[in-house]
Amino acid sequence: MSLFSRIKNIIKSNLNFSKTSEIEIDLNSYKDFYFDDSNSSSFEKDKEKEYYKILEVEYGSGLKEIKKAYKKLLKKYHPDLFINNQEKLKIAQKLIKKINEAYNYFERKFL
Repeated sequence: MSLFSRIKNIIKSNLNFSKTSEIEIDLNSYKDFYFDDSNSSSFEKDKEKEYYKILEVEYGSGLKEIKKAYKKLLKKYHPDLFINNQEKLKIAQKLIKKINEAYNYFERKFL
């Protein structure tokens, strides 16, 4: 299963927003979510494709579309939204770290 599929499934099944903006997260689903960067040979080949998937944009999208998707994801998963729940805060921080990594890659590529 690709990283994008795992992200999509995790988000759909575990990040249920209620009217009070509380998020229900099953921490066990995130155990294998973060892949190990130590074996980077296969990652290097497909990192750009994976970054497009992390940002939920089509492969080959321009910086304008990437920036729009980045801002949307930041609003949705920003750690400040979960300041009252430390478990959710840690997960949000990890998600934002991956999103920032992908955006920074494209920012350097296009500028």
